[in-house]
Amino acid sequence: MIEERELLLMPNRKSLAVFGDSYKVKYFEWRDGDLLLALRYPFTDSEIAAALEVGGKLVLGYSFEYYYPVTLKKVGVTGWCASAAHGHGFALTREAAEKVSSASYAEFMEDIKRCYEEQERKRRIYEERERYWRR
Repeated sequence: MIEERELLLMPNRKSLAVFGDSYKVKYFEWRDGDLLLALRYPFTDSEIAAALEVGGKLVLGYSFEYYYPVTLKKVGVTGWCASAAHGHGFALTREAAEKVSSASYAEFMEDIKRCYEEQERKRRIYEERERYWRR
């Protein structure tokens, strides 16, 4: 599901120092994509003010479901970040959110298919060995 959200966009990793040792820095870590975006709501007004002073921006963007890691090259669109470990991502445009979420879901389904095929291959090998040893 894609939802419109207010996001905090930070200009670069160095600008995250404005949050100090706060756990909130983690909202920007382990992300796929090309931006540093996070939801606005966990940040206090004073944290937002400090972020704005170092070049951060409050923007209207989109949140989306993110199932499996994808690359910028594979998606063919910029203006987003995501974390498969957290299962969600953020984008500046609805188009980017739709493309990234769709590509992520397709990769997820491909991985499930690969796992299923690998399990089937192992099952066939096991059955062949069982037939061989029963002779």
